[in-house]
Amino acid sequence: MNKRPKISVIVPVYKVENYLRRCLKSIQDQSFKDFEVLVIDDSSPDNSLKIALWFAKTDKRFRVFSKPNGGLSDARNYGLDRIRGEYVAFVDGDDHIHKDFLKIMYGICIANNADMSYCKFMYSYFNTGLKFPRPSGAKTCVMSKENAVKELIRDKIFQSYAWNKLYKAELFTKYKIRYPDMYFEDIATSVRLLHKSNKLAVTSKRLYYYEKRFGSIMGTMNIAKVRDYWRSVMAERNYFQSVGEYKTYKSALMRAIKKVYYINIYSIVKQHVIHVDFEDIVDNLESNRKIFEYNISDRFELTDDIPDIPYKLVQPGRANKKRAALKLLRKA
Repeated sequence: MNKRPKISVIVPVYKVENYLRRCLKSIQDQSFKDFEVLVIDDSSPDNSLKIALWFAKTDKRFRVFSKPNGGLSDARNYGLDRIRGEYVAFVDGDDHIHKDFLKIMYGICIANNADMSYCKFMYSYFNTGLKFPRPSGAKTCVMSKENAVKELIRDKIFQSYAWNKLYKAELFTKYKIRYPDMYFEDIATSVRLLHKSNKLAVTSKRLYYYEKRFGSIMGTMNIAKVRDYWRSVMAERNYFQSVGEYKTYKSALMRAIKKVYYINIYSIVKQHVIHVDFEDIVDNLESNRKIFEYNISDRFELTDDIPDIPYKLVQPGRANKKRAALKLLRKA
C-alpha cells in the first residue's frame, strides 16, 4: 500500500490472545476504510502473534511488527516511529471499537479543523458480553485548547487515556512527543498533545469499548503505581512550568494533585491491609503527605525528564516481613 492512509491505528499486543481477534476484527470492519493497522507484538508468549499474522495475510491494511519486550509505552512509541497516516489512533489489544469509531472521530476533526477528537467509552466484560457506559459529562462540542487542557487536567469530564482519542500525526512527529516508560503514561503525555493542538472536537457517542479484566496493567494498584501516579501529575506541572504557562493552568493542576493525594492514601492503606504488613504504613502515609506538599509548593524543581518523587515509598509484603523478622532476631 503506497498511498498514504488517512489514519494509522496502533495496536500494542502482549498476552491478549483471548481478546485480540475481536479487537482486530472491530478495526477491520470499520465503516471508514482508509486506514492502516500497525500491530506491535511486544514479544507476547501466547498465540497473539499468530492471530495478528493471519489478519495481515488476509488484509493488506494490517502490518505486523515483532520487537523485544519493552512494555506498553515502548510498543506505542515503536508504532509511532512507523506510521504513515495523517491521523493516529490507539486501540489496546484487549479492547475493541464501535464500527463508526474512525468515521466519526475523523469526521469531527475534519469538519472542525481540529487536531484532536475525543469520544466517551463503555466498559466491556468479555466473559459475559455485557457493556456498561462509563459515567461522563462530556457533550458534543468543539473546545478551545485552553479550556480543553484545563478539563483534561481536572480529570472530571475528560480523561487522559490514550485510546479514546484521534490525533493529528504531526503532534507526535513535529513535537517529538512519545510515551514515557511508566504507569499512568497517558496522564504525563495527553496534556502535552492537547496543548500542542489547536482545538478539541468532542462527541458524546460511546465509541470505544474498554475491557475490564483481572490481570490487566491497571487492574490493581501497588506502591510502584502510587509512585508513578505522583510522577504523572508532577510531569504535568513540570511541563506547564517549563513552557511558562503554569499560572494559566495552576488551579486545574492543584485540583489534580489533591485528587492524587487522596487516592494514594486509599491505595497505600489498601496495600498494607492486603499484605497484612504494617511495618512502613506510617512512613508511607507521611511520605505521601510530603510529596503532596512539595507538589503544591514553590519548592517544586523543574527537570528535563519526568520528575521523580522526592520522598521514599516502600512496597509492603514478604520482603518487609522478612526484614522485620531479622530485626527481631538481632534484638534477641
